[in-house]
Amino acid sequence: MATYVLVHGSWLGGWSWDRVRPVLEQRGHRVFAPTLAGMAGRRHLAAPRMGLSVHIREIVELMEQQDVTDAILVGHSYGGMVIAGTGGLIPGRIRRLCYIDGLLPRSGQSAFDLIPLMKEHFSQSPPGLPWMSSPADPALFGVDDENDRRWLEERVTPVPRRTVEEALPVVDDAAREAIPATYVHCARLPFLNETAKLAAQRGMQVITLAGVGHLAMVTHPQVLAQELLGLARLDDTP
Repeated sequence: MATYVLVHGSWLGGWSWDRVRPVLEQRGHRVFAPTLAGMAGRRHLAAPRMGLSVHIREIVELMEQQDVTDAILVGHSYGGMVIAGTGGLIPGRIRRLCYIDGLLPRSGQSAFDLIPLMKEHFSQSPPGLPWMSSPADPALFGVDDENDRRWLEERVTPVPRRTVEEALPVVDDAAREAIPATYVHCARLPFLNETAKLAAQRGMQVITLAGVGHLAMVTHPQVLAQELLGLARLDDTP
């Protein structure tokens, strides 16, 4: 049995894993899919200074409080920033890092530093909240099915812009990069192609999902769940 900690991306919440989580649990695995502060059902906690460091601390505290010592720590998109910070703080509690179309920062780098194009998606703010960012159109991320789009549109919420502006705090990059790691590249859209190449250069296992868009947990949950289950089998191999 493995323990999965699933960290969502911007504008989403723990709910974004609802189509993947049951598949993992049905195989007997322990799964945590928290919602980060200031997002989704915890959006009432949003504040101008709420950023990446808050979210890293939340995942660290979750793993410590739940006595997670062998996590397959999964981060989607912005969640890659969060798991990178977590891995640099508590590497001994993590058996594998898995970035799903996620960002790959080192200390001192922000999401905007890594993907300047992201600024376009974070430029619109809700009325009266200039420090928040309104959700982007799901179609921009490869969601074609009308039911999937509607499901997302009913649930996505604004996020504090500081989450993508704040640089990764100084953590132990070397300790994190010593943890076995996998990069799942959802290759339908090109904006993370260079990040996937960087993952390969750093010696990470790279899994390419051809024809799958950025929100794979929504559009291709079974495919993604099988890849995640494969990580548990991989790490159990002598």
